[in-house]
Amino acid sequence: MNLASTIPVFVTEPWYSDPSDHRCPHDSWLETLEISEPAEGQRKEIRKKSIRTRLLGAYHDGHIVFQYFDVKKYSLTSSSADLGHGDWLEDKFSISESGDLVHYIKWERGNWLIESSLVTYEWLKN
Repeated sequence: MNLASTIPVFVTEPWYSDPSDHRCPHDSWLETLEISEPAEGQRKEIRKKSIRTRLLGAYHDGHIVFQYFDVKKYSLTSSSADLGHGDWLEDKFSISESGDLVHYIKWERGNWLIESSLVTYEWLKN
């Protein structure tokens, strides 16, 4: 069975979906998005993707870091890249048919869908 057979614990915490809590991603702004493809194997033929996002929290007093490991697929759209993504409006986690985590994120100007084996969350208070 895949590591991602359950929704991450942080998602079930009351603070995660409470916009009055500074750790909640609602209304956060994207600061960085990093997609990496580290290579392993004799010919560097084993390629696992990872994604890391850093958000400025809605109250501008901390940062939220999401990391996605062993990314299976992703789709990132923006309706107006010159204006930025805008506010993080909502997100939802589910489990794919193959047992991986699916994280859907709705931005003010775009949508993301990231499917991976593991997702971590970190709150960095300023």
